[in-house]
Amino acid sequence: MPSGLPPDLRQEQVLDYSFMEIKSLKELVELEEEGPSSEPPETDEPKKFSNMTTLRISSNSITDIAPLYDYLDQVAEGADTFKWLDLSYNKIERIGLSFDPFKNVSVLYMQANLISRFGELKPLTKLPHLTNLALHGNPVAAKKHYRNYVLHLLPNLTKLDFSCITKQDRVHSQTWAMFFRKKLAKKVDEE
Repeated sequence: MPSGLPPDLRQEQVLDYSFMEIKSLKELVELEEEGPSSEPPETDEPKKFSNMTTLRISSNSITDIAPLYDYLDQVAEGADTFKWLDLSYNKIERIGLSFDPFKNVSVLYMQANLISRFGELKPLTKLPHLTNLALHGNPVAAKKHYRNYVLHLLPNLTKLDFSCITKQDRVHSQTWAMFFRKKLAKKVDEE
């Protein structure tokens, strides 16, 4: 049976904190410290998950993702090697510098959050391998020029909001950029 995952993400380990009513990323560390095991730890060092490439923290109530790397680094070895981050269905309004350490991320799901400004998308340009992005269900996705702006900002995308980027999409984005980029850049800077 064929897998729907990209070849480089198949049969990789997933760290899944979805549907756990998490409100703060600090709870990731607290959950792992509590742990399901009744056996005493062999060392004072907390055990970290290894070989993780996918992180799912969807369907929670997280609002602040600024400390994402710091907390993830406490529970997983090589937190900067994650390729897939799913933070969908939370209450995230700002991206900020949250994803700067995650240079290997190729898939980022952030649909159904509260991101409302184009300016919040600019930090995603620091993810050189990002090819699949989901933002639908955020207020920003309902804005005029959303798709063209995102494609202009992130030209390496192959999928946006679970829809493949076509040659026509790229042509529209390039045409849009020629006519609207200066006007929109001013608006983004004002936000």
